[in-house]
Amino acid sequence: MRAASLDLFEQVGSWVTNTPAGAEQQRWATACHRHAWHADLWAQRAPAIRSFDLAAAVAAERGSLGAPSTPADRADWYRDVLSELATALDAAAAHVDPDLDPSTARTIALVRADL
Repeated sequence: MRAASLDLFEQVGSWVTNTPAGAEQQRWATACHRHAWHADLWAQRAPAIRSFDLAAAVAAERGSLGAPSTPADRADWYRDVLSELATALDAAAAHVDPDLDPSTARTIALVRADL
């Protein structure tokens, strides 16, 4: 999830600079900031009890979301990616016990609400 959030932060952020000023540009800017925040949230959920190389795990997943083929495809591509992420978060939520791991359950809920 951190890799996906970082990829979306970078990709959507690049759209801000080449989208004409207006509602669509504002939408991408808002989404960009949310994905940056989500990436930070996921980094805080990395395992701390045992050794875990977060940077290597994230690097292995970067770029897996792909990219829209043209600027005209951005909105549809983005909607599809968010749908896939929502499905993955729902699956993760089903495996997290909110009593045993409340921080992860809260992170999933926060990110899911933003999508």
